[in-house]
Amino acid sequence: MTEKTNKKRVTLNMIAEHCNVNKGTVSRVLNGKFKNFQVSPEKIQEIQTAAKTMGYQPNRMARVIRCNRTYLIGVSFMKLDYIDRADRFNEIGQFVQAMESHPLFKKYDLVFHIRHENKSEPLTDMDFKSDLLEGMIYLLPTNNHKEFLDIASPDFPVVLVGSLPGSSKKLPCVDINNRKAARKAVNYLLETGKKNIITLVPENSKHVQCFKDRTRGYKDALISAKIPQTKQKIYTIPCDPNSVRDLLSNLKDLKKIDAIFCQIDELAAHCITTLRNLNFKVPEDIAVIGFDDSMICQMTTPTISSIKRPVEEQAYQAIDTLLNILEKNRDYTPGFTEIETELIKRESTEGRR
Repeated sequence: MTEKTNKKRVTLNMIAEHCNVNKGTVSRVLNGKFKNFQVSPEKIQEIQTAAKTMGYQPNRMARVIRCNRTYLIGVSFMKLDYIDRADRFNEIGQFVQAMESHPLFKKYDLVFHIRHENKSEPLTDMDFKSDLLEGMIYLLPTNNHKEFLDIASPDFPVVLVGSLPGSSKKLPCVDINNRKAARKAVNYLLETGKKNIITLVPENSKHVQCFKDRTRGYKDALISAKIPQTKQKIYTIPCDPNSVRDLLSNLKDLKKIDAIFCQIDELAAHCITTLRNLNFKVPEDIAVIGFDDSMICQMTTPTISSIKRPVEEQAYQAIDTLLNILEKNRDYTPGFTEIETELIKRESTEGRR
């Protein structure tokens, strides 16, 4: 049986005693505010080394009281469905990594804020402000819950990664143009000679605005190509192999289809597996293109063409906007910052070379 040891929290006084200086000097050195004080480089190094070796951790509550600020930033996202959890967590990880690379972020901490969205239960101020957040990055907005548009203010700045109708008139938004990007994908299929193009929408995310915009982009491209509205085929299905198999297997006119625009890459991967099992060649018989350019695009045979959405750039632009607002370097003003997408051509549309 091992004895529990109660390790004392290392304080500024303990470091001061160890380095033979006063508490104020230690505080200024560890907070980077020693430029206007006569502290030798050797002593600065000694204090910083002592803090590290002694295991000093800043007292958050003391900083809150001293500065009247919490330095906490929220990252809000919907509770994730088990099907798309892994890929979304990977995306959120990319967001966090990009945010932490910002030079102004060093004194801030992130708080994950998971939204449990329910049509019958509107979100309230306390759903966002209960963690003493100074501001928030809001991911994956839906038409079911627009309450954050009214909660956002100069006192509680919210930067939206995504867009809703009218959102850019109320708060700063950072996003790709999903409609334009989808149009780019479908136009590319049309340019390769495809005419009968269907699109697949993930059922669990159909209420998210970006998928509504991607569907509009699909329609735009077909209308511009003068393809009859009767040939616009939009299927909303669960993002799992069985659902994709059941859909494609039961399509009476599958042999007439020559391309599938999948609004997420996972659907594209499931399509490729199903088409192979149904003895269709990709892309010779049916071309497949995805959206997001996630890791799975390079793990299938054939590899998947996709629209690359630069997650890191989106995240960095969003945190740059929020941090500069919090640091009073810019005003909290609404607007839209567009992040450009890129069409990545691979074997599912180009064939093997």
